[in-house]
Amino acid sequence: LAFSTTFRANRENALLGIPANFFVANPNAAGITLLGNDSMSNYHSLQAEIRRRFSGGLQFQADYTFSKAMTDAPGALGNNQSDLTSWRTLRDKQLDYMRSAQDQTHRFVFNSIYDLPFGRGRRYLSNANGLVDRTLGGWTVGSIVVWATRPPWFINSNRTTVNQFNSGNNPADLVGISFEEFKKNVGVFRHPTGIYFINPELLDIVTNPTTGAFVSSRLKPGLMAAPAPGFFGNFPMNSLNGPRFFNMDASLVKRIPITETVKGELKTTFINIFNNANFVYNGQAFDSTSFGRVTAQSGSPRVIHFTLKVTW
Repeated sequence: LAFSTTFRANRENALLGIPANFFVANPNAAGITLLGNDSMSNYHSLQAEIRRRFSGGLQFQADYTFSKAMTDAPGALGNNQSDLTSWRTLRDKQLDYMRSAQDQTHRFVFNSIYDLPFGRGRRYLSNANGLVDRTLGGWTVGSIVVWATRPPWFINSNRTTVNQFNSGNNPADLVGISFEEFKKNVGVFRHPTGIYFINPELLDIVTNPTTGAFVSSRLKPGLMAAPAPGFFGNFPMNSLNGPRFFNMDASLVKRIPITETVKGELKTTFINIFNNANFVYNGQAFDSTSFGRVTAQSGSPRVIHFTLKVTW
Protein backbone atom coordinates (compact mmCIF):
# COMPACT_ATOMS: atom_id res chain seq x y z
CA LEU A 1 0.00 0.00 0.00
CA ALA A 2 2.85 2.40 0.71
CA PHE A 3 4.62 2.15 -2.66
CA SER A 4 2.43 0.17 -5.05
CA THR A 5 1.51 2.15 -8.17
CA THR A 6 -1.89 0.48 -8.13
CA PHE A 7 -2.94 2.47 -5.07
CA ARG A 8 -1.05 5.67 -5.81
CA ALA A 9 -4.14 7.61 -6.88
CA ASN A 10 -5.92 6.75 -3.64
CA ARG A 11 -2.86 7.62 -1.58
CA GLU A 12 -2.62 11.05 -3.18
CA ASN A 13 -6.36 11.82 -3.16
CA ALA A 14 -6.93 14.50 -0.52
CA LEU A 15 -10.68 13.81 -0.58
CA LEU A 16 -10.06 10.45 1.07
CA GLY A 17 -8.59 12.19 4.10
CA ILE A 18 -5.35 10.20 4.14
CA PRO A 19 -2.29 12.29 5.06
CA ALA A 20 0.62 12.04 2.64
CA ASN A 21 2.79 10.48 5.32
CA PHE A 22 0.15 8.05 6.60
CA PHE A 23 1.94 4.88 5.48
CA VAL A 24 5.55 6.04 5.65
CA ALA A 25 7.22 8.92 7.48
CA ASN A 26 8.65 10.36 4.26
CA PRO A 27 6.59 9.54 1.14
CA ASN A 28 9.19 11.20 -1.09
CA ALA A 29 11.74 8.50 -0.36
CA ALA A 30 11.46 5.07 -1.95
CA GLY A 31 13.09 3.62 1.13
CA ILE A 32 15.47 4.60 3.91
CA THR A 33 17.21 2.19 6.25
CA LEU A 34 18.75 3.63 9.38
CA LEU A 35 20.67 1.38 11.76
CA GLY A 36 21.27 2.79 15.21
CA ASN A 37 22.01 1.76 18.76
CA ASP A 38 19.51 3.99 20.50
CA SER A 39 17.47 1.21 22.10
CA MET A 40 17.51 0.88 25.85
CA SER A 41 16.71 -1.61 28.57
CA ASN A 42 16.66 -1.74 32.34
CA TYR A 43 16.77 -4.54 34.86
CA HIS A 44 15.84 -4.52 38.52
CA SER A 45 16.04 -7.48 40.83
CA LEU A 46 16.03 -8.73 44.37
CA GLN A 47 18.63 -11.45 44.89
CA ALA A 48 18.98 -13.69 47.91
CA GLU A 49 21.43 -16.49 48.64
CA ILE A 50 21.81 -18.96 51.50
CA ARG A 51 24.88 -21.13 51.97
CA ARG A 52 25.48 -23.61 54.76
CA ARG A 53 28.11 -26.25 55.39
CA PHE A 54 27.52 -28.68 58.26
CA SER A 55 30.16 -30.68 60.09
CA GLY A 56 28.29 -33.91 59.38
CA GLY A 57 29.05 -33.86 55.65
CA LEU A 58 26.04 -31.89 54.37
CA GLN A 59 26.38 -28.65 52.43
CA PHE A 60 23.90 -26.72 50.31
CA GLN A 61 23.36 -23.45 48.51
CA ALA A 62 20.05 -21.83 47.53
CA ASP A 63 19.68 -18.77 45.28
CA TYR A 64 16.49 -16.86 44.47
CA THR A 65 16.01 -13.94 42.08
CA PHE A 66 12.88 -11.82 41.75
CA SER A 67 13.32 -9.51 38.79
CA LYS A 68 11.86 -7.51 35.96
CA ALA A 69 13.51 -6.57 32.66
CA MET A 70 12.07 -3.86 30.42
CA THR A 71 13.17 -2.76 26.96
CA ASP A 72 12.02 -0.84 23.90
CA ALA A 73 13.50 -3.49 21.58
CA PRO A 74 11.23 -6.45 22.36
CA GLY A 75 12.07 -8.34 19.19
CA ALA A 76 15.77 -8.66 20.04
CA LEU A 77 17.42 -10.86 22.61
CA GLY A 78 19.92 -8.13 23.30
CA ASN A 79 22.83 -10.45 23.99
CA ASN A 80 25.02 -9.63 20.99
CA GLN A 81 25.77 -6.80 18.58
CA SER A 82 24.07 -8.43 15.60
CA ASP A 83 20.54 -8.21 17.03
CA LEU A 84 18.28 -6.02 14.93
CA THR A 85 14.72 -4.98 15.67
CA SER A 86 12.44 -2.43 14.07
CA TRP A 87 10.27 0.13 15.81
CA ARG A 88 6.57 -0.40 15.37
CA THR A 89 6.36 3.23 14.34
CA LEU A 90 8.85 6.09 14.25
CA ARG A 91 6.10 8.43 15.43
CA ASP A 92 6.08 7.09 18.98
CA LYS A 93 8.96 4.85 20.04
CA GLN A 94 7.57 4.60 23.56
CA LEU A 95 4.92 2.23 22.22
CA ASP A 96 7.63 -0.44 22.14
CA TYR A 97 8.58 -0.11 25.81
CA MET A 98 7.50 -3.36 27.46
CA ARG A 99 8.71 -6.50 29.22
CA SER A 100 11.82 -7.90 27.60
CA ALA A 101 11.79 -11.24 25.81
CA GLN A 102 14.43 -12.24 28.39
CA ASP A 103 12.35 -11.30 31.42
CA GLN A 104 12.04 -13.98 34.10
CA THR A 105 10.07 -12.94 37.16
CA HIS A 106 11.19 -15.78 39.41
CA ARG A 107 14.25 -18.02 39.36
CA PHE A 108 15.24 -20.44 42.11
CA VAL A 109 18.34 -22.68 42.04
CA PHE A 110 19.27 -25.13 44.78
CA ASN A 111 22.26 -27.48 44.99
CA SER A 112 23.40 -29.83 47.73
CA ILE A 113 25.98 -32.51 48.51
CA TYR A 114 25.67 -35.00 51.36
CA ASP A 115 28.33 -37.47 52.42
CA LEU A 116 26.23 -40.23 53.99
CA PRO A 117 27.23 -40.85 57.65
CA PHE A 118 28.23 -44.50 57.29
CA GLY A 119 31.64 -46.14 57.37
CA ARG A 120 35.00 -45.42 58.90
CA GLY A 121 35.35 -41.90 60.22
CA ARG A 122 31.59 -41.34 60.02
CA ARG A 123 28.89 -41.12 62.63
CA TYR A 124 27.66 -44.66 62.10
CA LEU A 125 29.77 -47.80 61.62
CA SER A 126 32.94 -45.82 62.30
CA ASN A 127 34.67 -49.01 63.48
CA ALA A 128 33.40 -51.19 60.64
CA ASN A 129 35.73 -53.83 59.20
CA GLY A 130 37.12 -53.51 55.70
CA LEU A 131 34.32 -55.39 53.95
CA VAL A 132 31.51 -53.47 55.68
CA ASP A 133 33.28 -50.17 55.09
CA ARG A 134 33.77 -50.91 51.40
CA THR A 135 30.09 -51.81 51.11
CA LEU A 136 28.29 -49.20 53.23
CA GLY A 137 30.85 -46.42 53.49
CA GLY A 138 31.98 -43.81 51.00
CA TRP A 139 28.55 -42.89 49.60
CA THR A 140 27.73 -39.30 48.51
CA VAL A 141 24.47 -37.98 47.06
CA GLY A 142 24.04 -34.66 45.28
CA SER A 143 21.29 -32.65 43.60
CA ILE A 144 20.67 -29.54 41.54
CA VAL A 145 17.13 -28.16 41.40
CA VAL A 146 15.99 -25.34 39.09
CA TRP A 147 12.55 -23.73 39.18
CA ALA A 148 11.84 -20.66 37.09
CA THR A 149 9.16 -18.75 35.28
CA ARG A 150 9.48 -18.27 31.53
CA PRO A 151 9.76 -15.19 29.30
CA PRO A 152 6.54 -13.39 28.31
CA TRP A 153 4.57 -13.73 25.08
CA PHE A 154 1.44 -12.42 23.35
CA ILE A 155 -0.88 -13.07 20.41
CA ASN A 156 0.08 -11.23 17.24
CA SER A 157 -1.76 -10.43 14.02
CA ASN A 158 1.22 -11.20 11.76
CA ARG A 159 0.36 -8.24 9.55
CA THR A 160 0.59 -4.47 9.65
CA THR A 161 0.09 -1.39 7.52
CA VAL A 162 2.23 0.76 9.83
CA ASN A 163 5.68 -0.78 9.50
CA GLN A 164 6.17 -3.57 6.97
CA PHE A 165 9.35 -4.73 8.73
CA ASN A 166 7.63 -5.33 12.05
CA SER A 167 4.50 -7.37 11.36
CA GLY A 168 5.39 -9.86 14.10
CA ASN A 169 5.10 -7.11 16.71
CA ASN A 170 1.63 -5.92 15.75
CA PRO A 171 -0.78 -7.53 18.21
CA ALA A 172 -4.12 -9.03 17.35
CA ASP A 173 -7.35 -7.16 18.10
CA LEU A 174 -9.46 -8.50 20.96
CA VAL A 175 -13.00 -8.12 19.65
CA GLY A 176 -15.12 -10.88 21.22
CA ILE A 177 -13.25 -11.50 24.48
CA SER A 178 -11.49 -9.30 27.02
CA PHE A 179 -7.84 -9.71 27.83
CA GLU A 180 -8.60 -10.72 31.42
CA GLU A 181 -11.03 -13.41 30.24
CA PHE A 182 -8.54 -14.72 27.68
CA LYS A 183 -5.81 -14.79 30.34
CA LYS A 184 -7.96 -17.12 32.46
CA ASN A 185 -7.88 -19.63 29.59
CA VAL A 186 -4.07 -19.83 29.37
CA GLY A 187 -2.31 -22.79 30.96
CA VAL A 188 -1.57 -26.45 30.26
CA PHE A 189 -4.58 -28.36 28.94
CA ARG A 190 -4.54 -32.05 28.03
CA HIS A 191 -6.76 -33.12 25.16
CA PRO A 192 -7.10 -36.37 23.17
CA THR A 193 -5.35 -34.63 20.25
CA GLY A 194 -2.40 -33.29 22.27
CA ILE A 195 -1.29 -30.72 24.81
CA TYR A 196 -2.58 -27.15 24.50
CA PHE A 197 -1.62 -23.89 26.17
CA ILE A 198 -5.00 -22.35 25.30
CA ASN A 199 -8.20 -23.85 26.66
CA PRO A 200 -9.52 -26.20 23.91
CA GLU A 201 -13.01 -24.79 24.57
CA LEU A 202 -11.86 -21.63 22.77
CA LEU A 203 -10.65 -23.64 19.78
CA ASP A 204 -12.10 -25.38 16.77
CA ILE A 205 -10.08 -28.60 16.64
CA VAL A 206 -10.25 -30.68 13.47
CA THR A 207 -9.25 -34.35 13.46
CA ASN A 208 -8.92 -36.99 10.77
CA PRO A 209 -12.32 -38.73 10.58
CA THR A 210 -10.65 -42.10 10.05
CA THR A 211 -7.73 -42.09 12.47
CA GLY A 212 -8.77 -39.35 14.87
CA ALA A 213 -5.34 -37.75 14.48
CA PHE A 214 -4.87 -34.00 14.83
CA VAL A 215 -5.34 -31.97 11.63
CA SER A 216 -5.66 -28.35 12.76
CA SER A 217 -6.71 -26.06 15.60
CA ARG A 218 -8.04 -22.55 15.11
CA LEU A 219 -9.27 -19.88 17.47
CA LYS A 220 -13.06 -19.76 17.43
CA PRO A 221 -14.37 -17.02 15.09
CA GLY A 222 -15.27 -13.66 16.57
CA LEU A 223 -12.75 -13.62 19.42
CA MET A 224 -9.84 -11.88 17.69
CA ALA A 225 -9.28 -10.11 14.40
CA ALA A 226 -6.63 -8.32 12.39
CA PRO A 227 -6.21 -4.62 13.26
CA ALA A 228 -7.70 -2.11 10.86
CA PRO A 229 -5.25 -0.55 8.36
CA GLY A 230 -3.01 1.98 10.08
CA PHE A 231 -3.83 0.75 13.59
CA PHE A 232 -2.19 -1.46 16.18
CA GLY A 233 -4.04 -4.34 17.79
CA ASN A 234 -5.13 -3.97 21.41
CA PHE A 235 -3.74 -7.28 22.73
CA PRO A 236 -1.12 -6.17 25.30
CA MET A 237 2.36 -7.09 24.13
CA ASN A 238 4.49 -9.45 26.25
CA SER A 239 1.65 -9.58 28.76
CA LEU A 240 1.31 -13.34 29.28
CA ASN A 241 3.72 -15.51 31.24
CA GLY A 242 5.19 -18.63 29.70
CA PRO A 243 4.91 -21.97 31.50
CA ARG A 244 7.09 -22.64 34.50
CA PHE A 245 10.36 -24.56 34.13
CA PHE A 246 11.32 -27.28 36.60
CA ASN A 247 14.29 -29.63 36.46
CA MET A 248 16.15 -31.76 38.97
CA ASP A 249 19.48 -33.46 38.40
CA ALA A 250 20.92 -35.90 40.94
CA SER A 251 24.09 -37.87 41.48
CA LEU A 252 25.12 -40.91 43.48
CA VAL A 253 28.83 -41.49 44.12
CA LYS A 254 30.50 -44.53 45.68
CA ARG A 255 34.16 -44.20 46.66
CA ILE A 256 36.00 -47.47 47.18
CA PRO A 257 39.45 -47.63 48.82
CA ILE A 258 41.43 -50.34 47.05
CA THR A 259 44.85 -49.86 48.65
CA GLU A 260 46.41 -47.03 50.60
CA THR A 261 47.27 -45.20 47.38
CA VAL A 262 44.73 -46.57 44.90
CA LYS A 263 41.11 -45.48 45.09
CA GLY A 264 38.12 -46.22 42.90
CA GLU A 265 35.03 -44.10 42.29
CA LEU A 266 31.74 -45.11 40.66
CA LYS A 267 29.45 -42.18 39.86
CA THR A 268 25.89 -42.28 38.55
CA THR A 269 24.40 -39.03 37.24
CA PHE A 270 20.68 -38.55 36.61
CA ILE A 271 19.84 -35.66 34.26
CA ASN A 272 16.18 -34.65 34.72
CA ILE A 273 15.68 -37.49 37.18
CA PHE A 274 11.87 -37.15 37.19
CA ASN A 275 11.72 -37.03 33.37
CA ASN A 276 9.66 -33.86 33.68
CA ALA A 277 8.40 -32.30 30.45
CA ASN A 278 8.90 -28.53 30.28
CA PHE A 279 6.50 -27.34 27.62
CA VAL A 280 7.43 -24.41 25.42
CA TYR A 281 4.95 -22.03 23.85
CA ASN A 282 5.42 -18.59 22.46
CA GLY A 283 3.27 -16.01 20.74
CA GLN A 284 1.27 -17.09 17.71
CA ALA A 285 -0.70 -15.38 15.00
CA PHE A 286 -4.38 -15.35 15.96
CA ASP A 287 -5.35 -17.14 12.72
CA SER A 288 -2.68 -19.87 12.91
CA THR A 289 -3.86 -23.34 11.88
CA SER A 290 -2.18 -24.84 14.96
CA PHE A 291 -3.32 -22.18 17.37
CA GLY A 292 -2.81 -22.99 21.05
CA ARG A 293 -1.17 -26.38 20.51
CA VAL A 294 2.11 -27.28 22.23
CA THR A 295 4.62 -28.68 19.75
CA ALA A 296 7.92 -28.39 21.65
CA GLN A 297 9.58 -28.71 25.03
CA SER A 298 12.87 -27.52 26.44
CA GLY A 299 15.53 -29.28 28.41
CA SER A 300 16.62 -32.87 28.21
CA PRO A 301 14.62 -36.06 28.77
CA ARG A 302 15.91 -38.27 31.57
CA VAL A 303 19.50 -39.33 30.88
CA ILE A 304 21.56 -41.60 33.14
CA HIS A 305 25.38 -41.57 33.02
CA PHE A 306 27.73 -44.08 34.64
CA THR A 307 31.36 -43.13 35.27
CA LEU A 308 34.10 -45.33 36.68
CA LYS A 309 37.31 -43.65 37.82
CA VAL A 310 40.49 -45.04 39.37
CA THR A 311 43.10 -42.76 40.93
CA TRP A 312 46.55 -43.61 42.21
